[in-house]
Amino acid sequence: MSDIRQLRLARWERIKQRGIWYFVFFRGVLGWGISMSIIGIIFVHVLRDEEALPWYFILGMCMIAGFFWGLATWFVIMRSYSRALKPR
Repeated sequence: MSDIRQLRLARWERIKQRGIWYFVFFRGVLGWGISMSIIGIIFVHVLRDEEALPWYFILGMCMIAGFFWGLATWFVIMRSYSRALKPR
């Protein structure tokens, strides 16, 4: 097995050990959700649209979307991880 593949498997194992909710919260809600909300809030303020959504609405929606993004990413990663463990 190549070194890169072993490093990736070890990384996925660490992710799996921490659990789904740790991943969803830190990678999804905080990582993706907060990042996208900051970008969205900046974008709205740059446009200075009169009918723009309030910042707290953008923040909340992005955090909810981050939750679902984290869940989807978890299942994709774990599916790839289980396939990678199977012998060829």
